[in-house]
Amino acid sequence: MLNKTTIIAAFLILTSAAKATAIPARTVYENDANSSSIELKVWKGYGLTINLMSTGETIKQVWIGDPSRFAFTSNGGLCPSSGGDSECAGGKATVIFLRQIDPIDFPVSTSGDGSTQITLLTSQKQYQFKIVPATGNPAYTSLVVKSDSDRPLPITRPRTPLPLTVEKPQSAPPVVHQPSPPPQTIKVPLPQPVAVLRPNPGTTLNGAIQRNDANALAFGLAEAGRKNKVKPGSTTWSKVQDAIKLLRRGKTREEAISLSQVDKTTFYQLLKWGQL
Repeated sequence: MLNKTTIIAAFLILTSAAKATAIPARTVYENDANSSSIELKVWKGYGLTINLMSTGETIKQVWIGDPSRFAFTSNGGLCPSSGGDSECAGGKATVIFLRQIDPIDFPVSTSGDGSTQITLLTSQKQYQFKIVPATGNPAYTSLVVKSDSDRPLPITRPRTPLPLTVEKPQSAPPVVHQPSPPPQTIKVPLPQPVAVLRPNPGTTLNGAIQRNDANALAFGLAEAGRKNKVKPGSTTWSKVQDAIKLLRRGKTREEAISLSQVDKTTFYQLLKWGQL
């Protein structure tokens, strides 16, 4: 009878051998299986399973383009190929097992390498794969189709922060203070007195006498009006106005008296008042 140590050693050897001979499965996701053409190899003597358990779908029908090299079985019933009942009660399969068979004579054309296409019609969609016969040690013996919700999120690489560069402020050039110039004393000359000389009628140039007489006569007439000696608008007032105009035109006193017909006494009286 084997002792306990021998039994444990044999168990460990068998477990290690089983792990060493375990063949990995191939995994694809729903959208990848639908959007791209996936090639599957079926190794002779091993076969290949197509597993849809993770998607929650059930397989209704299976079609192989060239059935002369491959055969399949399922883990549940399939719907009949006729009758048009897509919701048949028998369509409960979730796994298909494919295996190579010795080529048989079928009235179909075959490819040169023995490859063909398998179509799986499920309760939700349709899958199509290219299957190719292979020999030797298999790289995988199972294709697992998983739901897209099981797809792992992409690993985002954290962004390396950019180094913070601090620029050293440039020193301002020194301010050179220029010496201020000494204050200058500005001498302002004192204003010179301005003598205002009253023109003398006897010493002015030609025409100045007449203009001065005209101004004096005008001032005298205004004074007479203020004293109510000559009324504005009267005949005497008008004659004196004419005499003033004649004097400003360069006429002499006598000419102005004669042409304006103003009273001579009144003329000289007004002239005297205007010269004061």
